Amino acid sequence: MNTSSWAADILIVDDDIGVLRALDKAVRPPHNVRFATSGAEALRLMEDDPPDLVLLDNQMPGMSGFELLGMIKRDPVLADVPVIIVTTQSDPAFELNGLEQGAADFIAKPVQTAIVRARVQTQVNLKRANDTLKQISEVDRLNLAQAMVDLRASHAQLQQTAEALKLANEGLLQFVRISSHDLLEPLNTVVQFAGLMEEDHGTELPDGAQRYLRLMRNAGERMRSLLDDVVRYSRLQRGESDPPKPVQLDLLLANLCDALAAPLIETGTQLSIHPLPTVMGHASLLSLLFQNLLSNAMKFVPEGRAPKINVSSRLSNGLVTIRVQDNGIGIAPHHIEKLFQPFARLNLRREFEGSGLGLALCRQIVEAHGGTLTVQSVLGAGSSFEVHLPQYRDDRS
Repeated sequence: MNTSSWAADILIVDDDIGVLRALDKAVRPPHNVRFATSGAEALRLMEDDPPDLVLLDNQMPGMSGFELLGMIKRDPVLADVPVIIVTTQSDPAFELNGLEQGAADFIAKPVQTAIVRARVQTQVNLKRANDTLKQISEVDRLNLAQAMVDLRASHAQLQQTAEALKLANEGLLQFVRISSHDLLEPLNTVVQFAGLMEEDHGTELPDGAQRYLRLMRNAGERMRSLLDDVVRYSRLQRGESDPPKPVQLDLLLANLCDALAAPLIETGTQLSIHPLPTVMGHASLLSLLFQNLLSNAMKFVPEGRAPKINVSSRLSNGLVTIRVQDNGIGIAPHHIEKLFQPFARLNLRREFEGSGLGLALCRQIVEAHGGTLTVQSVLGAGSSFEVHLPQYRDDRS
């Protein structure tokens, strides 16, 4: 912005005609000039049309320059108009008094054209810049007001959408829970009788029939596992859980190892469990959490490699971190984000069995306990899952 070319409206207030002429010569051109020979006349001119700058003599009969300056600065319409005091006094106390009352600058008498022109131009530039900023601020204020209106409308719409989604989600979870429960009953019957038929009459059946029966039972068990996971997932989504209690993770993992004894022996897994702390939570959910993590560590290994699993813990900043490290197939970096999504599968079903809900369920369990679940992995070299849970208060020193 080139403010130096802007023609300002300047009011010169002085009762000395000679000084008026000298000041007029110094500022015109490029600026427009009006004159007043008294404070009262200056006020009338300013009320009719506020100027961009006032050159004010301090010593005038009747109303003094400082008195007029005070009236200008107390007027909301005129308060931003810069005032330069034109005076014969050079006392620092005089200048300090003027600055405290709102004077923008001082010009000494007798006036020197170059000094007047420079000081006037400085105040004109500042006034122009200030007016521009005020216009911008006003536009910004209007834009902000409109933005606030739009934001409130968007927030109201978002609340309506969130409420509708909540109702829809609750209905979906209710449907999943009921339908899964209803499906489990006939499925359990199919799996149970397939097992009985295999036990009682398996040796009497041809090899092909035995194979078909085994495939049918395995498929039924997979379906039952999937439905169980769906029910557990829906319960966590609804926040259904009992009050938390102290859970000794050492005991929980020991019991879990007993429950997983068969697959541990079958896969030749080397499992190392270091001392673990006590946490506040739900034993059944935490057991399911670590069962999933250990089962995955046994399952997702390259063919011909014996699983090695190491479970350890550490305390830091009020958090318990339980680390489950394996030597499995690992996870590609671009698959990490998909890992905890429900029903997300990173491998073909014919390679590794699973419902696709296990790790999603693990994350839900950890978050239901006020914690987080993270993973670090190297493709082909294994993964390390870390469960971060709040420290049980009795473990705090």
